[in-house]
Amino acid sequence: MSQKTKHLAYIALFAALTLVLGYLEATIPVPVTIPGVKLGLANIAVLIALYLMGPRWALAVMLLKVAVTSLIIGAPSMALYSLAGSSLAYLGMYAAWSFGRLSLVAVSVIAALLHNIGQICAAIAIMQTPALLVNLPVMIVAACITGVATGAVALGVLKALSPLKSTAAQGGRADDRLAQRHAAAIAAKRS
Repeated sequence: MSQKTKHLAYIALFAALTLVLGYLEATIPVPVTIPGVKLGLANIAVLIALYLMGPRWALAVMLLKVAVTSLIIGAPSMALYSLAGSSLAYLGMYAAWSFGRLSLVAVSVIAALLHNIGQICAAIAIMQTPALLVNLPVMIVAACITGVATGAVALGVLKALSPLKSTAAQGGRADDRLAQRHAAAIAAKRS
């Protein structure tokens, strides 16, 4: 099986995982009544894809997550919120990951913060009211808590996936080599 075929299979696996985690998340009550505050469990799959296969594959997983979730929910405004939050989160995640000195948990917190900021900005643009900024402090605190939790889960899963780390992220691109270094660093911490 070619490396590209393996990566496509991993993308399909991670995209399916985002849907399962998104569904699971919908069944867990969140003690905050502010719209947009959620656990962000689907981001675990995007984080794992980033650290296991690299940024272009994580981008594919993120876009599939937004597209398929939007098709299932069927609400165009939800798609806009999700795309705005996920896009900003991905850009921050990629930048922090590329920096190479931040832990996976720190990258997760940055992504969670930017996801909430992206959603607030989209809501302000759609509803044309800056009064929604009143929700931002609670969303920032929630993003820090959920970012740590999702990052810790993603780190635990990556440590358990040692066999996949050796086959994923092989290639000549600089991003692929960086993904290999991140995977090796995680494996070293495991020892």
